[in-house]
Formats: sequence, structure tokens, C-alpha cells
Amino acid sequence: MIRKPNFTTARFPRRGALVGLSVLATLAAACGPGEDGDSKSPPHDVVINLGGEVSVLKDLNARPRVVGPRPVGAENADAYRLTTPRQLSSGEIVGIRDGGVVAIEPREPDRAVLLGPAGAWFPSSDGKRLWAVTEEPAHTACTGQELPQSVSTRFTVSEYETSGRPSRITLPLPCGLRPIAETPRGLLAERTTGDSGGAGTGVRAVTDIVLLNARADATTETIAKDASVVAASGKVVVWRGDACRKGSCTHVYDVEKRKSTRTPSCEGNDPVGVGSLDPSGRWYAGDLRTSGLAILDLDQGTCRVLENVSAPDAGDLEQTFAAAWSGPSLMLLDQRSGTLTVVNAADGKLEERAEPLPVVNQAQIWGTATN
Repeated sequence: MIRKPNFTTARFPRRGALVGLSVLATLAAACGPGEDGDSKSPPHDVVINLGGEVSVLKDLNARPRVVGPRPVGAENADAYRLTTPRQLSSGEIVGIRDGGVVAIEPREPDRAVLLGPAGAWFPSSDGKRLWAVTEEPAHTACTGQELPQSVSTRFTVSEYETSGRPSRITLPLPCGLRPIAETPRGLLAERTTGDSGGAGTGVRAVTDIVLLNARADATTETIAKDASVVAASGKVVVWRGDACRKGSCTHVYDVEKRKSTRTPSCEGNDPVGVGSLDPSGRWYAGDLRTSGLAILDLDQGTCRVLENVSAPDAGDLEQTFAAAWSGPSLMLLDQRSGTLTVVNAADGKLEERAEPLPVVNQAQIWGTATN
């Protein structure tokens, strides 16, 4: 039997006195999460789950210090794994584990605070709080309503602080609306309007991208029709037209300007799949159609191709890399080789760790320590 850590405000198993935690006290101030400055300082004190063992890298080439050893009986499993890990601008690392949303302080990555039940989550628009998403089957929650076949769930969102206090705001969404993110002008959602495809090909939901009112029970604006959200952060929404089959299919919507534009040109090599948008909403990293990797500067309208970083096939970034942002620095951990690369999106400077990390079971970069 695998003995897993107790994640309800509990500590992971320790190894000795865990002196490795002391390295978390000295992160460079310019590398705080969510900052959009042009700092050239590389990330320090990076918290990484190597696939069942949580470690800290004091700098890019430092030896990993184990702060969360493998629990007894979990040699071939990952008891620490988070679904959709991301670091809030307030510093806490948040993700889904065992059916609940948890918050982790980078200075104590061996402690996870269980906030509440969730199947998904996303940050608040200010990056300091979060929304937990729960589901109820449509056949019980949407009885009597005529809905597209692809609507199988009704969603509810609850706002949490990372302190562990109970949620004071819970909003059940109408059937057919799936919450995606919070923007300065309200919750962002995909609204299912119909089905596409049929027997033998599967049924695909046809969705519009919409903004919701304060009660999340009605739409206030339609951003795009027959489209899906690729990424969202702050006032920026990256979306793709689902009916688009060639050319540039990816767009950027500015919530404050209420305007969509095409993503910056990469010399005819268009972004595909799901990439990673930094917390400020300025830089977007993702695969290109010809299997290259690029960082788009959405403010300046430029594209920087990363010639020394490659993926085997064009698609979602996470298929090949564990990725995380620290200010303007993008950290990429290759799941195949263990190679760790840091790219400064502001100036294109690329640094690669001298020795690969011992990755197993799909490693994850959780974030960096904060002052």
C-alpha cells in the first residue's frame, strides 16, 4: 500500500531537518511572480516536482535539494503531483490534488493547505486569490432544459483566499456555460451553442467566448463565435477560431479595449495548440505549425523563434515541456531529457542547465520563492 502525505494543512514526509529549505530565503527581488518588468536576472530557488520528489534549485546549475522525499511505497508513483500548477502574484503555488484545490507556500513546499473541493481552478484577475470550479452532472442539474448533447456538466465557481478561510462567494453558472478565467470586467466563459459532428466522428461542442455579469447568470458581451479560449491572464485572452483550418487562427483580445487582433506574425509560421501566457498577459509561448517554439510579445507585436529549443511535433506546449514563468523569464523543463532551459522573453537570452535533471513521471515546475 502506498502511504501518501496528508494534504489537509499537513506536512510532507521530511528527510532529516530539511536544511534545504534555508535556500528559499534569497530570491532576487526582480524575479517575483507576475511581474512584467524587463529584469535580466534569472530565476532563483525554483521549486520542482521531479516526478514524485519535490526539490529546490538555488540556481540554474545547482544540485537539487530534496525537500519532499518519495513517501514509503510510492517509488513508482507521484504522490505530490498537482494538476494545472501555477503561481499567484501573491506568491503561493496553487493546483488541484486528489479532488481539491491546494495552496503551497514556496518557502515551505512540504506543506499544502487544502482550500476546498475542485476539479479545476483559475486565478482572480488581480492574481492574489483564486476561483475553484466544481461540477454537477447535467442530467441532475439541468433537468427539463433543452441543451446540446455536448453539455454534460453544470459548473459552479467559489472564490477562495489562500489562507484556507471558507469561501464567501459561490456562483452557480447556467447550464451550457463553462468558466475559464476572471478578467477585470467579469468572469470569462465558453457558452455551448450547439453540437458539431455526429456518429462515427464524435460530437464537438460549438462554443462562443463570452463575459458574464457579476452574478455569473447572464452574458454581457460575446468576444468570439465558434471559438475556444487558448489562454487568459489579466486583461488578455488568447483565443482560436474553431472553424479555422489554415492561416493565422489565433487571436488576442484586450478586455479593456474590447478589441481582438491576430497574434504577431512569425514569418507565416502560425501558433498552434495550447501554449503558456505569462501572468502579466504580455508574453505568450507556444509551438508553431512547423514544430518550432516561439515567444510572442503581445504588447510589441513581435515573434521570437527559439531555435535551440524544439518539440517533436507541433501541439500543446505541455506535451513536451513543464513550463512556468518568473517575471519575464520562461522556465522550460524537457520531459524527455530533463534539460532545463530559461529564456528571458524581454531580450531573448537563453541559458541551459549544464546537467539534465533526473525527471520521471512527468515532472513539474511549481514556481519560485518570493521575498
